[in-house]
Formats: sequence, C-alpha cells, structure tokens
Amino acid sequence: MKIGKIKKDKRYESRNDKSLGIQTFGENNDYPQQVMEIVGASCTGSSCIDVFSKFIAGQGFNDSDFFNLTINKEGQTNDVLLNLITRDFAMFNGFAIHINYNANYKATQLNFVPFETIRLGSLDDNGTYNTVSIHWDWGRRMTQIRRWSKEDIIVIDLFDPNPQAIEEQVFKAGGWEAYKGQVYYYSGNRANNYPLPKYDSVLTDMSTEEGIANISYRNTRNNFLISGMLIDILEKNESEDQENENEKNLLEFQGDEEAVKIMYTSVESREAIPQFVKFSGQNYDKEYTVTREKVKNDIGRSFNQPPILRAEDVGSNFGADALRNSYDYYNSVTEVERLQVERVFTQIFQYWNGDLFDDFSIVPLSYGQKVALFDRFGKDGIEKMNEILNSSIETEMKKRRLKTIFDLTDAELENLGI
Repeated sequence: MKIGKIKKDKRYESRNDKSLGIQTFGENNDYPQQVMEIVGASCTGSSCIDVFSKFIAGQGFNDSDFFNLTINKEGQTNDVLLNLITRDFAMFNGFAIHINYNANYKATQLNFVPFETIRLGSLDDNGTYNTVSIHWDWGRRMTQIRRWSKEDIIVIDLFDPNPQAIEEQVFKAGGWEAYKGQVYYYSGNRANNYPLPKYDSVLTDMSTEEGIANISYRNTRNNFLISGMLIDILEKNESEDQENENEKNLLEFQGDEEAVKIMYTSVESREAIPQFVKFSGQNYDKEYTVTREKVKNDIGRSFNQPPILRAEDVGSNFGADALRNSYDYYNSVTEVERLQVERVFTQIFQYWNGDLFDDFSIVPLSYGQKVALFDRFGKDGIEKMNEILNSSIETEMKKRRLKTIFDLTDAELENLGI
C-alpha cells in the first residue's frame, strides 16, 4: 500500500466528480477504505479503536426505555444503533444514520449506514450540496465478486426535518412509495465536509507496525534474514540438475515448520563436504524492538489513551486502582464525543413518531460496574450509603444524593430498592 498517497500536507484529495455526482474522498475516492485496511493490519491501532469506541458508547443510554426502544423493522434498538455508530465515530470521526418518515413528517425508522459507503453530493455553484450518495464498494475492492456499476449508487437527501422540505422531496421522488428518506451525516471536523480520523497523523506509524510484523513473519516462515551462505562443491561430472536438486532439498528445510528436522546427505570424500560461510551482519532485532515500541507509543498518544486500557502491563500490573484511574481519565477524554452523540439523538428524536423522550445522556463506563458495592466504596462508604437509604428524606432526593455522591446508575439504585 502506498501510504504516500495519504500522507500529504492536504490530508486527502477531494474534487467534484460530475460523472458520479459526488465529491471524491481521497485521491482514488477510497480514503476510508485505506484507513480501514491500515488500522486492520495494526495490532495497536485496532486495539485503540476498540477501546475508543467502547468508551464513547459507555454503558449505553441512561433512560432504559429509550435504550430499549425498537427503531426499525429489523427489530434493532437504540443500544444497537449506538454501538454501531460509535464504532464508525472512533474509526472515521464521523457516522451516518438513515431516517424514514411517514406522511405526518414524523421519523418512523432509523438505520445505521456504514460510513465508508457514503460520499457527499457534488458542490453546486454556491459551494453547497443537499444529497449524499451510497455505494457498497466505492473503493472498488470487491470487483472480483461483482462488477462495479454506477447504477448501484443510491442518492438520498440530507437530514432536513422541515415538513416543507420533506414534502418537496416526496413530490420530486414521485410519491411516498418511491421516497428514500434522509441521511443524517455527522462529521467531527466541521459541517458539510469529510472528517479526518482522530489518529490521522499516525497512519504511517500504524503501517510501520504492519511492516515490522511482516518482517517477523517472513523471517519465521521463510528465513528472510539470511545468516550465512552454503557453498555446495560439485564434481566436474555432476550435472546442473543435481545442483538444482541440492538447492531444492535445502530450501525445503527453511521456515518454522521445518525447524529441528534432520537432513541426511552423503559425500564421497571430505573435500566434497559443502562449506558454510557465516555472515556477520547487524542484529536488526533490537532496532525492530525500538521501532515497535516507538510506533506503539505514538499511536496510543494520538488517542490520549492509557496503555493499561489496551491490556498492556505498565509496571503496576493490572491493579484495581490503576485501572479505575485509567477509566476515570479516559472517560474525561471521551466526554466530548459522548456529548456529540447525545446531541445527534436529541436532534433526531424531536421528530420521532411515538413517545417523546427528554433524557439522551450516555452513562460513562465504570471499571467498578461489575464489582460489589462494598469493594468499590469500602466499609465507610457503605455506612454512608445506608445512612441515606434509611433516612426519612423523599425517594427522589435519596436517588439524587446517591447518584451525586456515589455515581450509582439507575439499575444499581433499582437493585437497592429505590
């Protein structure tokens, strides 16, 4: 992969493609696909994305009714949608949701749209656009399975819940049966533009990590780093075929699966014994180790992520205090992303066809969420909790105090009987 195509002063190329009716995303219109491939080949990158997305999604929505609300014909609920979009948010710094409406201009269905399948519509003379285009293979990675076709592109209007806008779109589509709904396109950089991932500056580091892994793989499998040369002395009457046969037999003993096997050969005289000339070269293992650690640390820093969250031993092993502090720290780092997701759900569900909700908050992850309350708060903490529980104050006041002081969830309060 040519990382140089990505790493430029201008982080990605974008231009109007009139033939497709889109703004291209990357030099070959495949920047998201390249990002996915690079991250997928990087152990540290994949781990960072996984941790980042989990902390954005947290424990899910605080309102259990909203959390479990069914939002489409497939039976998916808001918690499923939350986990899908936060994965894209972590990977691309953007996400997309498809919205269907009824004749009363109310949203009736929400569906996740994979971010890499979306391209923004072409800019008009005013530098604006109002549609997005969806294609399952913009990066043309699957052409051996199915021929790439322009006819597979689906053009859909951008999110605009104004009844007049929806009515005009329905009329243009030829009626409600032909209407394709709208797409809420969220970009973490700025509106009306493609986003850059949080870790864009370390894409080459992720690719470097893949390269080091490839070297280790080739060295193990194919004896890639040559340590010497075997000189095979042939008699004058031996043919070239014999030379090729000797080479073939030797190569069959290379690699990890052939290690410790015994190769037998016989010679007619001591002078015919093959000679092995050892190469004395630089030991690259230490350099690879230094590089591996450097790129791993650079990748982690781009996410502001404590290594212990990626199951890396940082000297304190995996002590509860170290993990709890790391959870608290990374919850503060990812608070902005959770608030952004909350705002999107708040905006969309103003127009929901059904019960209206007013709590779209996401509960942050807590290291102690599956640990006994006594282990989390100790004897003194439990005594203080019991004081509040046994007091004569109103139930709602008890809940507020327990939430404020102990950061208990609604589920934990319910288990305590309030």
